[in-house]
Amino acid sequence: MSRQVAPAFTRVAKAAAVCWPVLVAAGCASTAPQGEWVGFPSPPSLPRVVHLKSFNGLDELVPPRTSFLDFLRGRRIGPSVGIPAGIAYRDMHLYICDTEAGAVHVWDLASGASWQLGTSEATVLGEPVDVAVAESGTVYVADTVRNEVLVFSPAGALRRTLSPPNHPLWRPVALAIHADRLFVTDIASHQVHVFSATTEAHVATFGDPGNAPGRFFYPTGVAVSPTGKIHISEMMNARVQTFDDEFNSIARFGQPGDRYGDLGKPKNLDVAADGTIIVSDAEFAHVHLFNERGELLLLVGGPTDEPGGTPLPNGVAVAESLPERVKALVPSNFSARYFFFVTNSIGRNRISLFAVGERRVGRTSSTVHR
Repeated sequence: MSRQVAPAFTRVAKAAAVCWPVLVAAGCASTAPQGEWVGFPSPPSLPRVVHLKSFNGLDELVPPRTSFLDFLRGRRIGPSVGIPAGIAYRDMHLYICDTEAGAVHVWDLASGASWQLGTSEATVLGEPVDVAVAESGTVYVADTVRNEVLVFSPAGALRRTLSPPNHPLWRPVALAIHADRLFVTDIASHQVHVFSATTEAHVATFGDPGNAPGRFFYPTGVAVSPTGKIHISEMMNARVQTFDDEFNSIARFGQPGDRYGDLGKPKNLDVAADGTIIVSDAEFAHVHLFNERGELLLLVGGPTDEPGGTPLPNGVAVAESLPERVKALVPSNFSARYFFFVTNSIGRNRISLFAVGERRVGRTSSTVHR
């Protein structure tokens, strides 16, 4: 793809609001509320993604169930985030790294209960930047001040810390867990380290500094698809690389530029069950949705601080299902197939929730095609 900037289409234009005739009907990413919700793409195209809510606190997403006695006593304000970074979702629980508070918030979206990791006298987090949760409930946290991956039990007790051998200056920034493997990106060595999720032993390292296939330049995100493909976002190479389970680079998409499918500074990413790869882009202030072939499907968000905006996106977490209390946010004429959360480092509301699906119009509907 040519890197020449098309006339009247600059980097600023792409970061502000983009229209494209790629794989979906033409339409600009909406930057203002359309009725009670914001859809992407905007009218007259039918929305494939709907912004449901932007929030800072748990109470804003899951209104508490209060009694008359609560009213008389004065209800305690629920927890809120300062500067969120990495985010994860599992079993109706949202895990949010908060670099300002030096903690990981754990929010039970079904009950409204909450607690924190890393704030006890025994375990103090420095700068938690990403989090991953195993099926067992074990929580892994990457901390760039401690330069460790901390392992917490499902009950929240620190079990141990992880570091690769012979890497005294490593800096872990992103985590993903799949089957028995924990993947950790390291922006100090420009590599990816692999630990066993069962024994927590270091089992492999792949990649080296550079821009050739199989090499990395500031790998800032990692996610594994349901089929086991490993996707690594590289902030300074402005691309996403895909690896097989033997760590061979098998595909790449994205490059520096201003055209559809180009990337600015990709940060984090996640993969939905249908294979859609969702990538946050800090430079363009958008979230990109790609199919498994690396073809751009849709741009979501934008630099606005209004509903639906993503002024400085960072963490991404897919949720295949949500509690009914949260799903009630979905417009009645929109059929949601799955959801994703995005954290923002700036703005009035630091976490946004989107639904992916189709809007029903009579007997016709529209979906994101793959």
